Amino acid sequence: MKKALLIAVLLAPVLANAGDRQPIIDMHLHSYAADRFRPAPDQYGRPSSQSVGEHFEQTYQAMRDNNVVLGVYSSSKKSAADWSTKDSENRLLRGVEDPQDWTPEAFEQAIKAGEVQVFGEIGLYYVGKTLDDPFYAPYLKLCEQYGIPVAVHTGGGPPQAPYLFAPNARLKYGNPYMLEEALVQYPKLKVYLMHAGETYYQEALRLMLTHSRVYADLGVVLWVHESPKFYGEEFLRLAKRFGMLDRVMFGSDQMRWPHAIEDSIQQLNSFDFLTEDERRDILYNNAARFLELDEATIASHHQPDQ
Repeated sequence: MKKALLIAVLLAPVLANAGDRQPIIDMHLHSYAADRFRPAPDQYGRPSSQSVGEHFEQTYQAMRDNNVVLGVYSSSKKSAADWSTKDSENRLLRGVEDPQDWTPEAFEQAIKAGEVQVFGEIGLYYVGKTLDDPFYAPYLKLCEQYGIPVAVHTGGGPPQAPYLFAPNARLKYGNPYMLEEALVQYPKLKVYLMHAGETYYQEALRLMLTHSRVYADLGVVLWVHESPKFYGEEFLRLAKRFGMLDRVMFGSDQMRWPHAIEDSIQQLNSFDFLTEDERRDILYNNAARFLELDEATIASHHQPDQ
């Protein structure tokens, strides 16, 4: 609570000069290597980017257009270098996906070199594992040691996922409760639940109530389909009722569709049960606190034309 008040005080003078266009932090973006990118329309029939180059340019432009001053993007080794090189306006924080092509030693060196700001998106649902699986242990230990946030996919995935591309995918592994053993094992670990639990939104809130360092981002529950959108609205209503909106962060999960960034922002802004201050907290302030941004960075984000 004290940190939230501090951020509010710090923002007061710059907000007065920033106009109506307030900054946004997107905690859930994706980059792709060329061999993993497949153009396809979204569930509403709107086209995706057609190449990895176009995908970066359209995502970056969507960030500019919507004043997304900072975005956490999940990446592989192949895609991370490309996005980092093109990040001319310092809008990006690099997340490392499931470390199939990492060793713990290389992971630690990447952290020390400033090449890893977030560990994730960890797709427990897709690989059929829990966070306390021994495979993740050395990486979680390093994240706790160096203060690296851990981003975990919660909820389900696309229709037919176990049959089409993820044979180990099971809905039970998308339950936020599957994180609890690891949370107890690593008591200083910073974790956020991507998609806010999706179908397990009540479990997400209960986990957050028990473990005060756990946050959530909204991801697909703001735009991708009517089912997740229902879960997302219910999650937000309950988070407000339970006094937990201060740990909810904006995330678009734009995947191959950069237009999802604006769609997600519009959906969040359409909820009339949220006050303007609550939307501001979700769109920027909560993530600024979670990421432990310094005063100078926060002030710079609130300057015009970011």
